[in-house]
Amino acid sequence: MALTDRPRTAEQWRVYLAEYSADFFRVADADRLDQLGEERRASGWLGFAGAGEDALATVEERLGVTLPPGYRGFLEASDGWLEIGPFAWTMRTTADVGWLRDIEPDMCDLGDEDDEVLARALLVSADTDACYWLLDPADVSDDGEWAAYVWASWYPGLGDRFDSFADLVAAERESFEELNARDGRAVEPAGAAELIAEGRLMALRGDAEGAAERFKAAARKGSGAGQYLAVVIGAFLRPDVHHRIRNDVLAHPHVVDAVGAGRVRAELVPLFLQREPGAWARRIVTEALGDAGDLPAASEPPEFAAALEQAREPARRGDTEAAWSVVAVAVPRWRSDDPLRIAPVTLLTDPVLSPLVTPQRAAWIASTPKGQAND
Repeated sequence: MALTDRPRTAEQWRVYLAEYSADFFRVADADRLDQLGEERRASGWLGFAGAGEDALATVEERLGVTLPPGYRGFLEASDGWLEIGPFAWTMRTTADVGWLRDIEPDMCDLGDEDDEVLARALLVSADTDACYWLLDPADVSDDGEWAAYVWASWYPGLGDRFDSFADLVAAERESFEELNARDGRAVEPAGAAELIAEGRLMALRGDAEGAAERFKAAARKGSGAGQYLAVVIGAFLRPDVHHRIRNDVLAHPHVVDAVGAGRVRAELVPLFLQREPGAWARRIVTEALGDAGDLPAASEPPEFAAALEQAREPARRGDTEAAWSVVAVAVPRWRSDDPLRIAPVTLLTDPVLSPLVTPQRAAWIASTPKGQAND
């Protein structure tokens, strides 16, 4: 996972970390700000004084290695850090950074293929949510950087490999931005509306993957509409979309508020209940939207609605190929002037027609130019 323009020198780290601190303080909730204390809030800096050359030389002598330049530059800019990522709250300093085998010896005997890396890894994180930030001194790039990993209790073995400590920090910063945006606290909200407009045009032209990326980018800017539309396009591309409906829409009031509860009830709730039947799923819907009750049907353009009614007749008789042929002709003609409608979700939820829509056909619907794109 090689990334570019990452901080390496102490000066570059100071600029990068100052920006990261500013982002954190701008979106942090009151409880987290209180925990940091008045002095740190006033300074707007999550770090500490940088390590001097004597401290860096001492730690290198203690460890018996020359630290990789990017991590060394980080310590020179700030000897330790708070809130480096959503699940890593403090970083070790020159006084307590050390080998994992010495600090957490039990971690080096897990009986799996990662033991060799764990046995030689440098542990750079301190307080975390059941995870460890590790640097591998045996996996060194041409410019002297050590590969970086996160070992976490919530997935088996080491996570993704990063080319350097700086790449790992950058990935965690992206996670920080995404998680805050999912809760409606955007780090960089500007440009979300433009991304949604671009994504809608892509969806109508049949570029489903491109549309999904635009909607996800808008969601990272805190757009509830972007988060919603990313789930809608995902409904045609991924069978497990019910998890995303629950986690990305129903669990986030700012998403429901952005698109309207009525739209959620008509488009995504029927799909969620279809994929997650039972009282548990209805309770989730009720908690998010009020009484689940009878769900409205998504409103379709008259010509398309007529085609669906025509397709239902052979579908009820069991002539699925004839029914699908009617649907296949109608899909390219589907259109909507609603800026938040990007595809005929009805085809995934209609009790008569949805059994016709295999995963392959769902992907075809999403990748077929529709409506205005065909004008």
